[in-house]
Amino acid sequence: MDENPFVSIIIPVKNNALLLKACLESISNLDYPKNKIEVIIADGMSTDDSAEVAKNYGARVVLNEKQTVSPGRNIAFKRSSGEVIAFTDADCLVDKNWISNSLKYFKDEKIVCVGGPNLTPSDEGDFGKAVGFVFNQKIFSPGSIHARELKEIKEVKSIPGCNAIYRRDALEKVMPIDESLLTCDDTELNQRLIDKEYKLLYTPDVFVWHYRRPNPKRLWNQIYRYAIGRLQVGKRNRSMINPIHILVGIAPLLGLFLLVSSPFLFSILFLLYLFLLFIFSILALVKTKSIKVSLYIPLVISIMLFAWSAGFVRELVYPVRETKENK
Repeated sequence: MDENPFVSIIIPVKNNALLLKACLESISNLDYPKNKIEVIIADGMSTDDSAEVAKNYGARVVLNEKQTVSPGRNIAFKRSSGEVIAFTDADCLVDKNWISNSLKYFKDEKIVCVGGPNLTPSDEGDFGKAVGFVFNQKIFSPGSIHARELKEIKEVKSIPGCNAIYRRDALEKVMPIDESLLTCDDTELNQRLIDKEYKLLYTPDVFVWHYRRPNPKRLWNQIYRYAIGRLQVGKRNRSMINPIHILVGIAPLLGLFLLVSSPFLFSILFLLYLFLLFIFSILALVKTKSIKVSLYIPLVISIMLFAWSAGFVRELVYPVRETKENK
C-alpha cells in the first residue's frame, strides 16, 4: 500500500441534510491530501436537500432506490475506486487524523479493517448524552465494542459501520453486504472477513463523534431493530449471538412468569433492578456532572431492555423476512 493511498469515503444518507453538512465539513478538514480522497454519498431518495448539500461539498451522489444503509454501501462501493474504503454515517463527525491514523495499522497484511471509538459529541443533548453514557458501559454491550471508549489496541470480532476503514482488496472478497438483514449487516460482513482468517483491529486513535438518538421514540426504534438484526444473524451463525442477547430478549417474559408464579422472588429482582438504575444514575452524575443526564439514565436503560426484548420476541415469532418490510 502506498504511503498515501487513494481513499473512498462512503456515507449512506436519507433526509439528514443538517447533520450531513456537519459530517462533510469535518471530512473537509481531514489532515490528508485532498486529491487522494473521494466522498460518495448514497442518497436514499431524500426529500430534503441532502443531495444538494453533498454536491456543495464536492461529494459524488449516487441514487439508492432501496433507501436503507446496506444497499447504499453496496451501490457506493461499486462506484468507488479507492484502495482504502472508509465507511461512516451522516450523523458522525470524523477526527482530522481519522484516515492518516488508520493507515499505519495496515502494514500487517492480515489486518483488513480498522476502527475505534464513536464518541458522544460535546454539543449532544442531555438525552443523547445519557444514551452515550449507557452505551459505553460494558454491562450493556456484551461482547461488543459498539460505542465503547476503550484505551487499548485490540483485535475484535466486529467494527461498527459508522467508523470502519477497510482494505479494498479484502472487501472485494466478501462484498456485497447482505441486504436482507434489517440491521447488523456490518457484523455479518465482518464475520465473513474473519472466516477468511483476516483480522479486525480496534484502535483508540481512529475515532469519530457520533450523535445519538435524540429522544425515547427514536432510541426505541434503534434498539428494536438492532435486536431483530442480531437474531437474524444469530440464526445463520450461532457464534454471532451472545447468550446475554438471548437472556435480555426473554427477560421481561421471565419477569411476567415470576410475577404470577413467585411474587416474592419477582419483588426481590425488581428491587435489584431499581438499585441498578440508581447506581448507574449516580455514576452518570459523577461522570457527566449533569443532573439532567443522570435523571435520563433509568429511562434509557429501561428503553434498551424492553425495546430489545420486543424486537427479539418479534423476530422469534414473526420473522421480518416474512413481512412486507423486506419486499
